[in-house]
Amino acid sequence: MKATKKLFGVLFALAMMLCLSVTAFAKEGTVSVSENPVENVTLTKTYKLENDGTTSPEETFRYTITAVGVEDAAEGTEVPMPDITEYITEYDEGEATKEGTTKDFTIKLPDYSSVGIYTYSISETPGTSAGVVYDNSPVTMIVTVVNNEEMNGFDCYVALKKNGSKISSEDAFVNTYQAGNLTITKTVAGNLGDTSKYFDFKVELTGVEGDTYATGYSVTGGKYTIDEGTAIVNGNVSFQFKHDDTITISNLPYGVSYVITETAADGYEQEATGDEGTIEAPTTQVAFTNTKTGEIDTGITLDNMPYILVLACVVAAGAGMIAKKRKFND
Repeated sequence: MKATKKLFGVLFALAMMLCLSVTAFAKEGTVSVSENPVENVTLTKTYKLENDGTTSPEETFRYTITAVGVEDAAEGTEVPMPDITEYITEYDEGEATKEGTTKDFTIKLPDYSSVGIYTYSISETPGTSAGVVYDNSPVTMIVTVVNNEEMNGFDCYVALKKNGSKISSEDAFVNTYQAGNLTITKTVAGNLGDTSKYFDFKVELTGVEGDTYATGYSVTGGKYTIDEGTAIVNGNVSFQFKHDDTITISNLPYGVSYVITETAADGYEQEATGDEGTIEAPTTQVAFTNTKTGEIDTGITLDNMPYILVLACVVAAGAGMIAKKRKFND
């Protein structure tokens, strides 16, 4: 009997510990159910950079709320909507960071006329800024409305879900700016290669249809014949550079395609690596090599070569006869 009581006590203690651990997990985890009644719901936007050294464009993110449905409410109850059904978060140029820059928007819950479980969908409206990855997964907001303790009003409790899993309000929407640099290098080779010569090139950049691009993207290095050192998407840019020079076009959004052409290199053999492609990495490298070789003029022409060979044979034969005569006299 004592053994049974002791075993029961141990099991009870284990059960209590398990309950405590579950409770602690619920509080510390990302299960987003408000522990206390709320009147407002604050959601967080996070705006990140995919790659260091890039600059995000100015951007206004927009969100809309729509009613999905209601359960366990009085018959005929409809889903009331907040006063504001479109919300925004605004970012200046360069505000996104590698770690992520956060901004909030707050939804004031509407007045409810009945208990029930009210469901809303909060969606981000896709924009057109090139390189920006918009968050196309809506947040489901579940508002559970119950009678308050005095039974003279209602209390609201909120849970958030995304892609079928509960989330915290800090994880509501995440956006990323994806851009990289296009670098073009020049090498001159061969015994007649002119390392001081500037070669002419043309770069054609083509954007994704429907996307919006900056008025220009910075170009550094070499010697270029463009306004203020900028390249334009959906346009051409010409530049010049020489041996060991590097041209860099910075902050090009992912998805931009390019074609690079050397327009004049008379007398040089041309070799190019990666001269066509699409920006989809932190750095896209293109290499051009121009080679020029020639025979070294030693003053001896091929037209005289037969006579030179005959003369050499005569000299060799004469030397042989002299050596033989000396041996005979000895």
